Amino acid sequence: MKENLTVIDNINEDIKNLLPTTYNILNESNLTVHPSVYKIILSGSRGLSNRFRENSDIDLSLLVDSKFLNKELNPEQILKEVLNVTLINWKSKVELDTVAVFDINNCNLKCFDYKSYSDKLCKMGDTDCLGLYKKQKGFHGYVPKIGISIKLIHPIITVWERKR
Repeated sequence: MKENLTVIDNINEDIKNLLPTTYNILNESNLTVHPSVYKIILSGSRGLSNRFRENSDIDLSLLVDSKFLNKELNPEQILKEVLNVTLINWKSKVELDTVAVFDINNCNLKCFDYKSYSDKLCKMGDTDCLGLYKKQKGFHGYVPKIGISIKLIHPIITVWERKR
């Protein structure tokens, strides 16, 4: 599997211009993704809100291509690998908070194509409309339907996108 991993060395130039501190962290972190990841999204305080503190973590959403999950007998195994690849390879003093995001509504996660959220973007509604798999501080697994609103994830910016 190691030969199929992608080390991200072409970070979105908009991040360099808008968020130079975050860009430097990403550029020096050895950000690496599993072959099923097609896009990386930055959100949170080190994202476009740009309200981070010195000890703030960095929030990255790893968008997973559904075709990898649909052909797998155990999709959870792929999601575990997605997170493990990125977490194991992460080389930064700044803590990484990451989540594997996957489509559960056949919407192709279009809401992640825009920096700001608009109700016009989504016919599914904005609450619990996507699949989330997380590994962080004692929790490892599917995030239950607890009222997570996609509106609250925005504003966002794309860090990297696989060429299709």
